Amino acid sequence: MKRSIISQYDQLKGRLSGYVAMMNFRYMNLCIKAEEASLIPITVMIEGEGKRLEDVARIAKDGEYDFKVFPIYDEDLFSIGKGIAMAHPEFKQDRKNLNLEMDDGEKVDVEYLQITMPDVDKNRYDLLKETTNAMYEQCKVQMEAAKTETESQIALMTADEKENELDKLHKALKELNKTWTEKRDQLHEDKLKEIEDAYARYQQQQAAAEQKRQEDQQAKGDGGMSLDMSQIQ
Repeated sequence: MKRSIISQYDQLKGRLSGYVAMMNFRYMNLCIKAEEASLIPITVMIEGEGKRLEDVARIAKDGEYDFKVFPIYDEDLFSIGKGIAMAHPEFKQDRKNLNLEMDDGEKVDVEYLQITMPDVDKNRYDLLKETTNAMYEQCKVQMEAAKTETESQIALMTADEKENELDKLHKALKELNKTWTEKRDQLHEDKLKEIEDAYARYQQQQAAAEQKRQEDQQAKGDGGMSLDMSQIQ
C-alpha cells in the first residue's frame, strides 16, 4: 500500500476524531452539569495580569451541578467571582464559609464560592435541545465532507493497487467511519438525556417548592384552613 494512501487514511482519522472531540467540548460548555471543561475559558485578573482559574483557586465538584471554588489567596476571591461571571454570567454564585479544624486544634473559617449550574427551565430546555441538535448536525456535515474528500483522493491513488489491497482499504475506511459515527451519535444521545434529566429535576424542584408553599399557607390559616385571595373574584 502506498505511503500516500496510508497518509490519507491517517488524515481522515484525525479529522473525524477532531470533529467529534470539538462537538463534545461544545456540549460540555452548554453548562447543564458541572463540567470542568466549562472552566477553561475563565480568566481571572490579578494585579493587572490575566491568570487561569486553576492557577489562583482550588476547585472541587460538589455533586453533579455544583463546584466549590477555594481561592489560594483570600484576597483574590472577588476577582475570581468576577472572572467567572465574565465567562459564564449564567452561573449562580454564593459566597460561603467552611469551618475547618487545623492540626493544632485551631478552628478557621475558609471563605469560598459555591458555583451552581443554571436551572433548566422550559425556555432553557427548548434552547438547549435546539443547540445540541444544531451542533450534532454540523458535526455530521463536517464528517461526511471529510469522508467524501478522502475517498475521492484515494480513488485517484489506487488505480494500480491489487484488488485484495483495495478490499482491505475499503474495509478499514468503513470501520473508521463506523467507529466515529457511533461515538458521535452516543455523545448526542447522552447530551439529550442529560438535558431531559436536568429539566425533570427542575420540574421536581418546582413541584416540591409549590407543595411547601401550600403547606405553609395552610399552616397559617385558622384550623389548618387558608384564605387564598386569588380565588376571590
